[in-house]
Amino acid sequence: MKRMGVFGGRFDPPHMAHMIHARLVLEMFELDKVLFVPAANPPHREVYASFSDRAEMLRLATGDEASFEVSHIEWKEDLSYTVDTLARLKALFAPTQLFLIIGLDEYECLNTWHEPERIMKMAELVVLPRGMRGGRSSKPGIHFPDLPLLEISSSLIRKRIAMGRSIHNWVPPMVETYIRQEKLYKEVL
Repeated sequence: MKRMGVFGGRFDPPHMAHMIHARLVLEMFELDKVLFVPAANPPHREVYASFSDRAEMLRLATGDEASFEVSHIEWKEDLSYTVDTLARLKALFAPTQLFLIIGLDEYECLNTWHEPERIMKMAELVVLPRGMRGGRSSKPGIHFPDLPLLEISSSLIRKRIAMGRSIHNWVPPMVETYIRQEKLYKEVL
């Protein structure tokens, strides 16, 4: 059976921590691929760049990684619920074992998500460190891998751009070029 990581998020913009953690999870869990799923209309958070801009930045960020793929499965008008996305991916890629890659901040509010019990039945969780390092034990279906704590966030990058500061080495080079060419995040303060 194939093993696929599903890395959902706003990716507004995608940054080096996303790429590094995706690579480490791919290797640690012996995944066949990591599918990046940009949220079209996330129910709990605001987005600043359009879906097409965020998907293009992900394409640029993952371009030379054979085991990384960008999906447009959430591109639609209404809200994007993880449970619906996982159900569609289960049907599209059957038989495949899914690993949902989320941040610690998202894990801590998982009970507020739409149908969290179904999410847990469809995919194992891989929880990335954020704001604190480790200290949690894995249990069946929920993994807290020992990964480096990378204090890079999309919100910090957006603020740096709006303040006219460099984001060099914070995002992949092609993403930095795209942000500059498209004049993204200039008004985000």
